[in-house]
Amino acid sequence: MKNNFFKRQMADYFVTPRMLNHMSITHGGTLLDNADSAMGMFANSYCHTRTLTGRIDKFIFHKKSYVGDHIGFCVTLLKTTPKTMTIYTEVNRFSLDNSSTELIGEAVFTYVAVNEDLTPIAGSIEQYHPKSFKEREYIDSIKRRFGIK
Repeated sequence: MKNNFFKRQMADYFVTPRMLNHMSITHGGTLLDNADSAMGMFANSYCHTRTLTGRIDKFIFHKKSYVGDHIGFCVTLLKTTPKTMTIYTEVNRFSLDNSSTELIGEAVFTYVAVNEDLTPIAGSIEQYHPKSFKEREYIDSIKRRFGIK
């Protein structure tokens, strides 16, 4: 059975001229905004309730991005608490024919489950368990790299 919360492709887009900064590369805020949207949808699909971005733990820019680049997000759930989910994403650039990908960034965000009034709700998030040893190894390596306990 496929694990929908391990290395799941979420959201993609093409960089347009309006997304560039003054140096003619993709504005970091554009990547951050789109990563947050992809990871937020992922968080909602895990806990089946509203979520808010509680914290941007880390965002690393590895490579520049330009007009016409096809950007996508490969998202993995790292850890849960009764109120939160810590989520990792690879920010990838896809070749135009989708035959290859290149890692251009990484992010770890923490999301909070909330009710209609946007008040955090405890106990609404099930504990996450990786489905295989390979998944556990990958998640543990990401957690070590980002200092997540």
